Amino acid sequence: MQYAEVVVNHRLGRQPVVRAPDIPLDEDAGPDPRGATTFHYHIPPKLEDQLEPGHLVGVSFGKRWVQAVVLALRDASPVQKTKPISDLLDPEPVLSPAQIRLAQWMSDYYVAPLIECVKLMLPPGISRASIVLVELGPERPLPGHLTPEERAVLERVRRDEPIALDRLTRDGGKRAVERLLKRGALTQRYGLKPPRISPKTERVARLQVDPDNALYDELSRAPVQTAIVELLATEGPLPSTVIYELAGGSSATLRTLEDKGIIALEDQQVWRDPLEGKAFAPDKPPTLTPDQQAAWDTIRPAIHNSQFTIFLLHGVTGSGKTEIYLRAIAETLARGRQAIVLVPEISLTPQTVQRFAARFPDRVTVAHSALSLGERYDGWRRTRAGEIDIVIGSRSAVFAPLRRLGLIVIDEEHEWSYKQDRTPRYHARNVALRRAELEGSAVILGSATPAVESHFRAQRRKYTLIDMPQRIMAHREHIEAQKADYHIPDERTAVHAGETDAAVYADLPPVRIVDLRQELKAGNRSIFSRALHQALREVLKANEQAILFLNRRGAATFVMCRDCGHVLSCQRCEAPLTYHATEAGLICHHCNQRAMSPQLCPECASPRIKYFGIGTQRVEATVHDLFPEARVVRWDWDTTRRKGAHEDMLQQFVTREADILVGTQMVAKGLDLPLVTLVGVVTADTALHLPDFRAGERTFQLLTQVAGRAGRSILGGQVIIQTYDPHHYAIETASRHSYADFYKYEVAFRCENAYPPFRKLVKLVYADAKAEKAQAEAERLAEVLSNKIARLGLPETTLMGPAPAFRQRLRGQTRWQILIRAPDPHALLAGMRFPLGWRIDVDPVSLL
Repeated sequence: MQYAEVVVNHRLGRQPVVRAPDIPLDEDAGPDPRGATTFHYHIPPKLEDQLEPGHLVGVSFGKRWVQAVVLALRDASPVQKTKPISDLLDPEPVLSPAQIRLAQWMSDYYVAPLIECVKLMLPPGISRASIVLVELGPERPLPGHLTPEERAVLERVRRDEPIALDRLTRDGGKRAVERLLKRGALTQRYGLKPPRISPKTERVARLQVDPDNALYDELSRAPVQTAIVELLATEGPLPSTVIYELAGGSSATLRTLEDKGIIALEDQQVWRDPLEGKAFAPDKPPTLTPDQQAAWDTIRPAIHNSQFTIFLLHGVTGSGKTEIYLRAIAETLARGRQAIVLVPEISLTPQTVQRFAARFPDRVTVAHSALSLGERYDGWRRTRAGEIDIVIGSRSAVFAPLRRLGLIVIDEEHEWSYKQDRTPRYHARNVALRRAELEGSAVILGSATPAVESHFRAQRRKYTLIDMPQRIMAHREHIEAQKADYHIPDERTAVHAGETDAAVYADLPPVRIVDLRQELKAGNRSIFSRALHQALREVLKANEQAILFLNRRGAATFVMCRDCGHVLSCQRCEAPLTYHATEAGLICHHCNQRAMSPQLCPECASPRIKYFGIGTQRVEATVHDLFPEARVVRWDWDTTRRKGAHEDMLQQFVTREADILVGTQMVAKGLDLPLVTLVGVVTADTALHLPDFRAGERTFQLLTQVAGRAGRSILGGQVIIQTYDPHHYAIETASRHSYADFYKYEVAFRCENAYPPFRKLVKLVYADAKAEKAQAEAERLAEVLSNKIARLGLPETTLMGPAPAFRQRLRGQTRWQILIRAPDPHALLAGMRFPLGWRIDVDPVSLL
């Protein structure tokens, strides 16, 4: 007999490790049955020649019937008594062997339930809950022995069996059902709810005869039927909806023609394609610049030889990284393999798809959460069937079911949006690297501001570093076209001679730093400095465009003196202290050091203490007040929730229907807006002084990226950064577009404080409605971890905390956290059990 090891789609085991109430919180408590992740079933004869790893099956689980995914076929089972696999729910495997290994790695590395990792790779909408089904039983009570209510229940079951119990009792009759079940007139069993989504079909008509004069004579008194026959004779088979639109008629008309044997009607499957109806002008590859050619010469051999190699493509904004991606994909397709392209934000998808679909028509699909369930489901099925070769999308696209994966491109690889904020808390970049290793694929990490960890690995030769330091204005043949399209006179252009015949280069836009402390001293209380105000006025006068950027990630307050710019910081961690209104004091979220909220600045004794923060709506309102004639678009989470909003707003700005774009980090990432000649950063400090060791890195990345939106055409451009801390290294290096100088400062800070990449981090967060319990559980676990560190002899492993989380009260719960800092945190976590309520975040991108 053969057995199948499966993972069950059931709430059992969703916590990675669970401590039973009578077991102490300790790593040596022995196996916990509730922590089980896989189960064994024997394979019945009917499925012996069909079942493979990766198949979606139905199994009996306790009293329920649930879905499961086959992980492996075994010759033996660790338990003597097994149940059979009940049914094969999909004739084709839903997971490949590589995906199964990837899910198992994710479960181990991110300390997450295996089923939660597997579900990330399943078809959208395929999960089906277990339900109770009711059918007629063996007993047939006489009608005279039944109440009217019981007779009505039996009649409904007879008509619709099997019927869901909740549906049967929803309209009343619960007691009648219970009595009939007890008497044997009804029986119940477990089953699965219907899937939330299924393939879409449409009715198609095709001619069954060759139209001739005799046929038209027969239909002479039926002009609509005649029109339909003529249409089908000319156009061939057509969907019924198209026939109604072009020739009239109805379903009754088509059925009449079918009854006469003139046409045949059949249901034909149609794909729900988010790119349907969109035209993409064909694109031919341009001549590469010397920098691009050098980059391509480095990358091409790995793709040609199907080698697992990681490239870090460090190119300034506008340096032509996308063309390298396109060349790499073309080479991948030529080798008979497929590609995934990850972008950090849905807002980037329209422009990315435009470029890739123009180069590779009919071979591209998109995958992200803004699509309808049907679009995502059909995209998954088309990809599995091999009809798609390039999948473009946000974080979840890394799991696309491509069977011949040869390349993964991660654009803006530094972005923290690649990290998922719920279980399993994976990072798409790390998952992509592991998947590429499993499948022998190349990986290109692209960014103008690489993550410190990525650049560190490149410096250590774990990644192949490729630099592209020059911005490409345009290829020469496009310069004159751009002048004509935008009516730009020669004297208005900002082009300097290119070093090659292939392209014209441009300098990165000049950046001006405005010290807001000086603005206050000059009596300017506006959120716009005098320089930014004047620059906006000039842009509007010239009929050009501007972006006003606000780093909304830093909406939380920090305590700052508005006279000298001093930020109150922890003496032990040098991290900013955070104000907690509930305690009317300041707390360090790294070490739990506390201080009173001051009335005067400890540096200059000024009483002008400020809890800082500005919103995009206030910026938009200020623009309207200062420039009533300006057409303003606000691009943030609030305005982009509806489907297609990102694409609509982008198109509105590109077609010059708006003058000023006010936005959050969405506008900082990869957008190519040629008429933008001014970028204004309303406040650069919002995230800079948050209690997070990545605050400086994020500020530098955002400022550099948003500055890169300016000056991308022959008009040139400028950037104005407003700040209360103009001498901070993140702001100062961003103003010079100097990643090298920033990296030097940042990596020294990380080394001194043993932060990544020099140590790994794991964030443990406990949440409970009772504040006392949250604190007690955090202190209890910290004691267990400290004891284990001492017992195992892990001197380089340290704990930070326990301390209140940055957002201590969230959704009615109080949160405390512990941070593990170690060369290998898994050595400490191995065998540990965590009570319900603990959230485990391996490699957190934020400590907030």
